[in-house]
Amino acid sequence: MTTQLYLCSTPLHCLNAVAIASTQAQGDAHLWLIDQPSIVDNTYFTVLSNWQRSPFRSVQIAQGHIKSTGKKLAQRKQTFLALKTWIEQHKPTVIYTGNDRRIEFQYAMHCATHIGLNPIGIYMDEGTFTYVGRHLSSSFSDRIVDNYLKKITYGFWWRNPPTIGGSDWITQAYAAFPELVHPLLQSKTLIPLQPLYHDNAVLQSFSTELAHFFNAPIDVLTTLDCVLTLPHESIIADIPGYLDAMKTVVAKLQERGLHTGIKYHPRNSNPDILDAKTLPGVELLPHQIPFEALLPLLPKNVIIIGDVSSTLINSRWLKPEARLISIANPKVALYEEFCHFFSAIDVSSCQIDQLTGALETIMHNQRIEQNDRT
Repeated sequence: MTTQLYLCSTPLHCLNAVAIASTQAQGDAHLWLIDQPSIVDNTYFTVLSNWQRSPFRSVQIAQGHIKSTGKKLAQRKQTFLALKTWIEQHKPTVIYTGNDRRIEFQYAMHCATHIGLNPIGIYMDEGTFTYVGRHLSSSFSDRIVDNYLKKITYGFWWRNPPTIGGSDWITQAYAAFPELVHPLLQSKTLIPLQPLYHDNAVLQSFSTELAHFFNAPIDVLTTLDCVLTLPHESIIADIPGYLDAMKTVVAKLQERGLHTGIKYHPRNSNPDILDAKTLPGVELLPHQIPFEALLPLLPKNVIIIGDVSSTLINSRWLKPEARLISIANPKVALYEEFCHFFSAIDVSSCQIDQLTGALETIMHNQRIEQNDRT
């Protein structure tokens, strides 16, 4: 039986790990939560550890997000020792990651290689950077100095990836849109990720567990016609007319009688800037829950409105029949690359003042399709 190690640092990494592990015919799967801001009362460690249908034999957790250089090095030393001990005991031959730049992944690959396991490194689609790329800075400091310092500090096994998923440690990659991955990933053996989500009862169970943990109304989620996802409040404040446009869209959705959910950014200080909880026909969704966890629970043809981010990329493959609208924001890094990719995956893009018209078009097309079916 093949021992598999999944290294996850974000909610999407966890979802992908569940999707992959739950569809493996044979395998001894284990999950490590790495680079976690807190290991006390950690949401994902709690849910994964107590989840009855978990495909993982064990779940471990490691601290991250430490600012002090000295404390960071001390913590990483502890994490390295725990990883090394675990790898020597369990001998994984397949190691998954959502970010091959993570030092924990590279160290795990080094340890497994050092004891002769010849491990396979597999990248799990993390969304944005799989398609638009995330290159390291071309400056001498990042390209030479930072790389050399990491080798001196941690070991000469460290490798600077040209983009996320592009390091030599990675030989295979699960991608939602294999034909659209960044050129630097095209040399990897690409495996379609989207089919693993189709009718996956285990994944549905995991999303349900997360929804329960965050007190998300599951019975409401399944009835929503539309979800408006908002970026961080600092972005809303930075774009003239954004907040008023959102209020106009919500009013239009109410006029049309569409049951709408409002999902704010998890790190907002103001949890309801639209006063959604006071509006009839509008549901305020828990802002702490990652949107990816909600997607499997939404209706298949839901309308999703969001900003230029991975939210809509993930929505397209997690909910293939959804109608997606992106609100333009030229200030976003790699904006042109985003627009090109959105066009390729059928995400409508519009300016703020065009949003109401774009929404009208989608609702008009839905009415036509409903009439055709009847």
